[in-house]
Amino acid sequence: MSNLGNQLIAWLIYPGMLTSLVLAVVIAWLAQLRAPGGGLRRGLQATLRGEGSSALMIAALIPLLVGATLPWPGSPRPLAPGDLWLGWALLEVSYWLALLPALQQTTVLGVRAAMREAQLSAVGRMLVWSSLGVSVWAGTPWTWATLPVHALAALAAVLALPAAFGWGTYSPANDVTPGGPEAGLSQIAAQMAHWGRVIRTTVLLSVVPVVLQQGWPDLHYALRAALVVVIMLLLAVWGRSMNGSSVRRPLLAAIRLCWTSSLPLLTIAILVLLIFGR
Repeated sequence: MSNLGNQLIAWLIYPGMLTSLVLAVVIAWLAQLRAPGGGLRRGLQATLRGEGSSALMIAALIPLLVGATLPWPGSPRPLAPGDLWLGWALLEVSYWLALLPALQQTTVLGVRAAMREAQLSAVGRMLVWSSLGVSVWAGTPWTWATLPVHALAALAAVLALPAAFGWGTYSPANDVTPGGPEAGLSQIAAQMAHWGRVIRTTVLLSVVPVVLQQGWPDLHYALRAALVVVIMLLLAVWGRSMNGSSVRRPLLAAIRLCWTSSLPLLTIAILVLLIFGR
C-alpha cells in the first residue's frame, strides 16, 4: 500500500478517528460517563448551522486525531520523532479550548465549576505527562534495572488520571454547582461538551498503556493492541466504581490529594533513574 494510503488509514481508521470514537462509546458506557445518545451528531449539525459552539466542536474533534500520533501497536503510519509532542499539543489545546464557553457563560455557578475542573485537570495532566516522560526517559525495552522506574512512573500516572478526568473525589460538587461547568450552556452545547469530555478522557486513557507498551517484551502487535484496550477498559471500570462511591472534596483538598498520591512516586522514580541510570 502506498504511503498516502497508510497515512489515511492511520488518521481516519486505526489508530485514528474511528478507533478513538468506538473506544469513546465503550468507555462512556463502562465508566457511566455522561454522553447523551446522538449528542455529538446534534452538536455538530447545530454548530455547522451556526447555532452551536465552534470551540466545543473543535475541542471534541481534535482528540480523535491524536491516536495517529501515538505508538499504537501495528500502526500503519511510521512515527516521526516529534509525533508524541504533536499528540500532547493537540490534546492540551482541546482541553483548554473546551473551557472557553464555560468560562464565558453568565452563570456564576457554572464558571465556578469550570474553574474547579480547569485547575484539577491541569494538575492531573501535568503529573500524567511528567510520569510518562520519566518512563520514556528510562528507555526501551524495559530491563530489570529500569523496571522499578517504569513501574513507579506508571503507578504515578494512573493515580493522577482521576484528577485529570474529574472522576470520583475530583468530580464537580453538584450540590453546590448544579449542572457542573455546563450549567449556563444551551442543551445542544452542553451535550457537545459532554461528548468532548468523553473523547478526551478516552484518548488520555489510551496514552498511558500505549506509551508504556513500547517497552514490553516482544509480542505480536495484535496482542499488544489487545492488552492496551484491556487496560483501558479496566481503568474505565475503576473509574465507574470511583464515581459511585467517592466523596467530593473541596478544591484545595482535592489538589492536595492529587499531589500527595502521585508526586512522591514520581519523585522516587526520578531519583532511582538518576542514581542507578538506564
